[in-house]
Order: sequence, then structure tokens, then C-alpha cells
Amino acid sequence: MSARTQDVNDRPSAQKQIKSGHKPHKVRHFAKLVFFSTLLVYAASVIINTQAEIAEQKATIEKLEAEIVEAQQENDEYVRLLGDDDEYEYMLSAAIARGYAYPRETRYYAKSAE
Repeated sequence: MSARTQDVNDRPSAQKQIKSGHKPHKVRHFAKLVFFSTLLVYAASVIINTQAEIAEQKATIEKLEAEIVEAQQENDEYVRLLGDDDEYEYMLSAAIARGYAYPRETRYYAKSAE
């Protein structure tokens, strides 16, 4: 056999080895690609979810801060009213607004005629 025929005969087996050697490499590459793609999608979804939770918590904080300011203003108003010299008048008007009356006192309220 000449070197040329031997070279031709060896070529298919060498190509089979090369092809079989490349296939696992392609599979590994594809598996890595799928793994990293999945990891990327998961990381992106976690980041988006976290950002949504942060925005929700910030909105809740703003709402609570507004309620705190409102309660402080109401409290300041009560302190001002109770600190005045006419505390008796305020307590009397508050009692009347809540439906309280003096003993043996009859309250009459006007009803609109519709």
C-alpha cells in the first residue's frame, strides 16, 4: 500500500473521530447556553419583582407619612383648643355634637320639610 492509499483509508476514521469529538462539545456548549439563559431570565425576574416590591413599599411609606402628618395636625388642633381659656365652651359643643345633653334638658332639632 502506498502512502496515499493509506492516507485515504485513514481519513474516514479520522473524520469520525473528529465528528464524534465535536458533538459532545456542541452539546456541552448548548447546555451551558441554556443554563446561563435560564439563569439570566431568573435573575431578571427577581430584579423586576424586587423593584416592584420596593415601589410598593415606598408608596406605603408615603401613605403612612401622610397619615402621620394628618394625625399630628389634628393633635395640634386639639392641644390648641384644649389650651384655650374657653375649654368649657369647646367641651360643651363637642358633647352636643355627640348627642349628649344636661339632665332634664330637651333638645329640639329642626327638620327640613321636603
